[in-house]
Amino acid sequence: MDRRGLIKALIAAGLVSPTALQAALRTDFKYLVLVELTGANDGLNTLAPFESDAYHRLRPTLKLATDQIIRVGESPIVGPLGLNVELAKLVDEGWGQDIAVVMGLGYPAPNRSHFSSIALWETGGDGLQVRNRGWVTDTLERLYPGQQRIHGVTLSQSMGLFKSGRGVYTSIANLNQLKGYQPASMEATSNPLLQLMAQRRSDLSLASRTIRETLESYGASRLPLQPRYNPLGNQLRDVMRIIGAELPIPVLHLQHGSYDTHKSQKYRHRSLLRDLGENLSLFSRGLKQMGRWDDVLVVTYCEFGRRALENANGGTDHGTANTHFVMGGRVNPGVYGRHPSLTELVNSDMQHTLDYRGLYDRICTQWFEDPLERWQPYREPDLSGLIRARS
Repeated sequence: MDRRGLIKALIAAGLVSPTALQAALRTDFKYLVLVELTGANDGLNTLAPFESDAYHRLRPTLKLATDQIIRVGESPIVGPLGLNVELAKLVDEGWGQDIAVVMGLGYPAPNRSHFSSIALWETGGDGLQVRNRGWVTDTLERLYPGQQRIHGVTLSQSMGLFKSGRGVYTSIANLNQLKGYQPASMEATSNPLLQLMAQRRSDLSLASRTIRETLESYGASRLPLQPRYNPLGNQLRDVMRIIGAELPIPVLHLQHGSYDTHKSQKYRHRSLLRDLGENLSLFSRGLKQMGRWDDVLVVTYCEFGRRALENANGGTDHGTANTHFVMGGRVNPGVYGRHPSLTELVNSDMQHTLDYRGLYDRICTQWFEDPLERWQPYREPDLSGLIRARS
């Protein structure tokens, strides 16, 4: 029985009051799970304006027909909107309850380089200015101070999200690889720089040991259900173990893809979305059964969108504005933002209608409740009700 189950059992026995339960649950740790769709997902065929004449002209072979979508909303600019039917498992699990779609995300002077643009998304920059720190690191280090605190973990090899962070951030491609890993000792030295390096090494070693020892006591067999046994499912399984063990790591980063569909997109993209939808639906269902869905916010992101005009190879090239998902027990469901025009393109690209840093503002202020977060200048009124306050 987990801590929540124990408290509820005590209430049933008359040993704990409902008020005490509410206070206890309010102290539960919050997790932000960031799912990077590597290579850049095609947002236009994820949330499709399936009745738009312009969409049909731009996508003569890649367009989605009415039997390939799940209608979810309407845009005054492009008409009815539908999610790709390959996301059906995800829709069945929580559409209308705890899943939001944010459309038109982008930034000024877009960069179409994979490396450069993902660095901008992960630090909060744009084509006009470059930032040198991960977009969420300031908030994490201010709200969760203290030594031996683990601020963020990536389940992949990429550490760009935590760039120049002064907290403790570590990359764990596979949690099982930590078995036998021992903490590093502090070397005696009077050199301040060497002392700092030794302290950082010790912090990372201790963080790795803490994760390993905690998860050894919370094996995958304790989970109420299992995500798929594939790269994304395996990462989500490890995240569920971290949450189940109540290991206080505020940000968990995963990767899925590649979505770089320059050719043969029709079948590759369907397979990717199906895998994404199935795994995220199992993840949310499992956390609901664990009683932890209200403590988790899942957000997808990637470096850019795909070009609106399909290419001659049955694919799409690097583009601009994109659509992303926000999920969790405290998410107000629906479609947010304004869909970009498909008739006012620049070099066959849609123009973004919502600065993606406005989403970062909502995450920092509404999810982490950071009163000093740095993304307030990009606040978007369209996103004001995206995340509910704790009840």
